Amino acid sequence: MSSLTTFVNSLTALEFISRLSIIGKDGKLITLTPTAEQIEIIETLEKDDDTIILKPRQIGSSTIVAAYLFYKAYTSTEPVTYAILSYKLSSSKHLLNIHKTFYNYLPKILQRELDVDNSTELSFVGGGRIIAVASTQKGGLRSFTASAIHISEYAFAENPEELKATAISALNDGQLIIESTANFFNDCLHKEILKKQSGGAHYNYLFFKWSDHHTYTIHNDDEIETTDEEDELSRVHDLSLAQLKWRREKISKLGHEKFVREFPLNLEEAYRISGSTYFTFDDFIDIEKLDVEPVGWTTFEDPDPNDSYAVGVDTSGGVGRDWSVITVVSKLTHQIVCIWRDNRTSPIELSQYIEEAAISYNNALVLVEANNYGLATINELGHNGYGRLWKDPKNGKDFLTTSKSKPLLFENMKKFIQQGYIQILDNITLLELRSLTIDQKGIIKFADNIDSHSDNAMAFALALWCLNDVNVKPRAYLPEWIVSRKGDNIRQKAGAGVSNHRRY
Repeated sequence: MSSLTTFVNSLTALEFISRLSIIGKDGKLITLTPTAEQIEIIETLEKDDDTIILKPRQIGSSTIVAAYLFYKAYTSTEPVTYAILSYKLSSSKHLLNIHKTFYNYLPKILQRELDVDNSTELSFVGGGRIIAVASTQKGGLRSFTASAIHISEYAFAENPEELKATAISALNDGQLIIESTANFFNDCLHKEILKKQSGGAHYNYLFFKWSDHHTYTIHNDDEIETTDEEDELSRVHDLSLAQLKWRREKISKLGHEKFVREFPLNLEEAYRISGSTYFTFDDFIDIEKLDVEPVGWTTFEDPDPNDSYAVGVDTSGGVGRDWSVITVVSKLTHQIVCIWRDNRTSPIELSQYIEEAAISYNNALVLVEANNYGLATINELGHNGYGRLWKDPKNGKDFLTTSKSKPLLFENMKKFIQQGYIQILDNITLLELRSLTIDQKGIIKFADNIDSHSDNAMAFALALWCLNDVNVKPRAYLPEWIVSRKGDNIRQKAGAGVSNHRRY
């Protein structure tokens, strides 16, 4: 054992891993020969910092992370624990089998004595152990501390927040390793990467664009006439003609959308994939994004006396959870002209802000979702005397979001977006729209991993629904003296008015 220890300890992680064997795609045993990408992963993991790997294509990240942790456990002379964590135990067991393959195909003389070898654990006498765990297990990781935890395909976990919380509680000062392909825009993986890029998280982040791979070229004498798109890609990403030839050939086989998904050049391309998202990347490609403050008024355009407007309102309880959102949309341009957001305003108080917006924008027609707290807001608006409230033309009822009305509401919004009516969106609404998904039953789902419950998206959809019943030249609903007096009253109660918060 001492000679084995001396020999093993003389090897670097890369030298050790390069001596391991794996089962290839053809079912044959092959030596694990790390690629340039896999070597970069090993070098990054050796820093012992938390690491996120976005694997846009088959680079063998799961295998190389497993190989690194096997090396750590196998060479350890202390009883350390390395955990493979997944939402389902079957997924963790699958990765544990890779570790067992590493061990089983070592030369017999190099095989350390095993302490435990079962379906959920592989441990070495006097050394480290590798365990397969599920976050849903009773007890899970709570009974011990892990030196490192490997989470594979994090973006596809059924409950990623629970998975991450389980890992953090068991790690203490250990290393968290997350590797996954992209699932959909603003999935849990995307959110962690954006945190890293904004300085809100301290991960090592690895992303491998295809242009860094030296074999992705075609060197021949064939002349090609490059397109405008290829010229732009060449300029931005410094692509050679040989790389453009390779790219063109791959696209001819895979199609453009699949190529971008499998071989992205940046994070944005990696998340172009549609997956289960309600909207596609192309739906927003021509829409300008404007950043707004998350709380209070944002005015993009002042009221136009020749225009008419619709107001969509999503109501919350005002207790710091979901957001109440008021969105004003122009009939002439179909653009959002004003937004108000807050999560600490009661449904009754919200009516004052709705009146402020509606009166300012030419006595706009107002649609408040009547579900939950919305009914209280609607009643308060009626009590205050504002009568320009949307009612269903068929039955005279308020709008209730149901399993039947919700698809109609969002399909109406999708129509306006896909037909090119919408040219500008604020960053919050855009994020929420990109994050909408459809489950296997075809039900539209709001994202559960952002700081809202798609409240901006809902208010925008309601405003566009309301807009269908707005005429270009509406008749003033309230006498001018009432409008003026109510406007003054609302400003005193609700604070600064719409016009004092112009965006540009």
